[in-house]
Amino acid sequence: MGAWFRWLRDLWLGRRLLGQTTERATAVLTAATVPLFTISGGRIKVTQIIGEITTGMQVLLTNVRLQSNPTVGTTRNLCVNTNISGYAIGDLLGIDGINTSALLPPASSGVVEAQTMGVIVKAGTIDVISSAAPTGSIRWTLKWVPIDAGAAVVAA
Repeated sequence: MGAWFRWLRDLWLGRRLLGQTTERATAVLTAATVPLFTISGGRIKVTQIIGEITTGMQVLLTNVRLQSNPTVGTTRNLCVNTNISGYAIGDLLGIDGINTSALLPPASSGVVEAQTMGVIVKAGTIDVISSAAPTGSIRWTLKWVPIDAGAAVVAA
């Protein structure tokens, strides 16, 4: 089976609609800015970013947000602070693509709405910023499409 046929089959089955996948292993939140993904070689379109709680968040005011931190240019939020205190194992997080919206969902839930708008990100990093260091951890998955030839994403 040729590569072209496999690509068409994957497209038909819905595996290519959101683009390529880069996953980051679960990590405990710290009260700091932590790079999640490193983008190199050009611009990408983020079609979906999903966080899954793998260790429940203790009840501690924990505001979390995501940002794009380009190598050249100005850092910009991908969402605004959201308190994820008390989120449980299996709960999901995501963004809607509007940088003035909070992380989705606004309350603990095992379901998250799909990202409605793609976000163009330059070479640099996508970071998570946490206001506290709860005992919980999150596994992040990034779905993306290259805009420039040679653009790539790896877990930071």
